Amino acid sequence: MLKDWSRNARPRLLKAVILGLVIGFLGLLLSPFQFMLNLEENTGLGLLFKLRGVERPSDEVVVVSIEKESSDALDLPNNPDKWPRSLHARLVENLVQEGAASITFDVHFIEPRNPEDDQLFAAALKKAGNVIIGEPLVTREIDANADGGGQAQPGIHSIVKIVKPIELFAKAAVATAPFSLPRIPFKVNQYWGFQTGAGDSPTLPVVTFQLLTLPLYDEFLSLLKNVSPQKAAALPPDSAAALQARGVKRLIRDIRNIFEGDPTLADNMLQALAASSSSANGTQNREMLRSLVKMYAAPNSRYINYYGPPRTITTIPFHHALDLHDGQVGGRQYDVKGKAVFVGLSEAVLADRKDSFYTVFSQADGIFIAGVEIAATALSN
Repeated sequence: MLKDWSRNARPRLLKAVILGLVIGFLGLLLSPFQFMLNLEENTGLGLLFKLRGVERPSDEVVVVSIEKESSDALDLPNNPDKWPRSLHARLVENLVQEGAASITFDVHFIEPRNPEDDQLFAAALKKAGNVIIGEPLVTREIDANADGGGQAQPGIHSIVKIVKPIELFAKAAVATAPFSLPRIPFKVNQYWGFQTGAGDSPTLPVVTFQLLTLPLYDEFLSLLKNVSPQKAAALPPDSAAALQARGVKRLIRDIRNIFEGDPTLADNMLQALAASSSSANGTQNREMLRSLVKMYAAPNSRYINYYGPPRTITTIPFHHALDLHDGQVGGRQYDVKGKAVFVGLSEAVLADRKDSFYTVFSQADGIFIAGVEIAATALSN
């Protein structure tokens, strides 16, 4: 009887093996094509998120939302471009008073406004010393069918230009950085850590994370020195020297160039970190260092691990953040001490609202997620 079962099972097993090999071969054959990548991202990735469900984000990241609730409460137009910059100055001062570790504005300040308000905001930025402000990007397409010498150069080239904030704010902030995302109908599955097309400029989440981990710069440099003394010698000896001589963005570019020049460096540093017991403050610092190494070794574009629908990341309305005192306002508790705070448009926005994006958690009623929450999610990742 066992022999009969074995005799019948063999052909079925062979068929199953052949079918598996055929499916695997077809998968390998089709995987390089864009339509398969799109199918995997838009269907497979979405299914994975739905099966996983909502997840708790990091407690270390908070969003301050610029939205209609605050414009109504402050008796201001429902257009943040018309809000006085003295309000942003008050916000920065209060967040610093409440102990925010960093403040990142996903807001563009590219034109001067009321001189007195602008001076107040610049003074608040300079005094805080931990504020990063956004840089908009302008894309211009050039038809390269002719190069001026009669030679055909097929294709369209895109030139991405970074627009700097006004000089008054750019000098007062600790750093400026871009953060752009594709508009609908594209589903936003990835973000740029380093902005392709704009000189690989580090973006808001990357600059914010480097600023937050500056207290670990000595340990990071020691780790790099352990693996490659020659490469470590190319960097400033401590974080104070790095900020004074180069600034946060220049430091990031220099470290990024070192990692791009040696693809084995990240693995070697991670191995050295795993074998080391010198991290002064234990597990949390070790995890931060590991994330820092991985950030510099990662490709320009990375997938976003969304935690859930809009407002999954802790969100404080702008008008509440202005009046926050000892972590409380109006009977509510909002803790920003030691946390990374992102400021920008963020509410239960409709699809046609400015700075809203279509994601795997977008809802059938047109409620999309705001760009500032995607930036905060990227940092939380």
